[in-house]
Amino acid sequence: MSHIKVGKYKVKVPRTKTGRKVLGGALLAGGAFWWLPVLGLWMVPAGLAVLSVDSPKVRRFRRTHEVRVVRWWRARALRTRTQNEKGPGEEPGPKFG
Repeated sequence: MSHIKVGKYKVKVPRTKTGRKVLGGALLAGGAFWWLPVLGLWMVPAGLAVLSVDSPKVRRFRRTHEVRVVRWWRARALRTRTQNEKGPGEEPGPKFG
């Protein structure tokens, strides 16, 4: 595998197993320095995604948390959508601004 599919995009990764392990480890290590300007927490999920290509344990961990996040995101969107819809006879809430 020479790419990882992220949504509708394909991201190229090294073809060798060693190269993917080095890249994934470097991304995870860079995520530890999240307070620096270029490095950040975005590197942790990217590192896990690269490592999940070769490791079944990391793949299972990533997939489990990916499903949780998507379910949470959809439930959150549904809650905000239903809160924004006003039923008949309901008065709108206080307006600020």
